[in-house]
Amino acid sequence: MVLQYFSNAGDEGAKRDSIYEYLKDVLPAHKTEEQQLRYVGRLLVELNEEKLIDRIGLKWILTDNNRSV
Repeated sequence: MVLQYFSNAGDEGAKRDSIYEYLKDVLPAHKTEEQQLRYVGRLLVELNEEKLIDRIGLKWILTDNNRSV
């Protein structure tokens, strides 16, 4: 779901807040907004560590290897 969002965002990438807005309906409802934002942040870091996405400043983009997702 997240990788598809990045694919649709293209070279512009996406900021954490816009990714959160996209995912907020499927995030655990029992968590506060702050906890949900941290969860999204950790998810982005994990995807980055797996070399699926890269970070440029505050924006996240798909790595070149994953552009066809």
